[in-house]
Amino acid sequence: MSKTLLGLLFILAGVIYGSLAIDDIYNRTLGWLVENKWVNPPIPGKKDITNILGRKPTILLYSFGLIIIGLFIIWIRNN
Repeated sequence: MSKTLLGLLFILAGVIYGSLAIDDIYNRTLGWLVENKWVNPPIPGKKDITNILGRKPTILLYSFGLIIIGLFIIWIRNN
């Protein structure tokens, strides 16, 4: 697999994963899995103090990281 294609796949994965920060897309994708009992939602209760960032900032952080990795792979593809 060429490095250009690999970099583009990382960028595409980052954009798709980053789109989960939008509530409507999140409800239609992962919400569908919860409705059809493929995954179990977390039990509502006390908020965990180790969860500092929350759902949206974490998703955006990871998606930004995937995009940066993809750009880096494309940037060094000639080496």
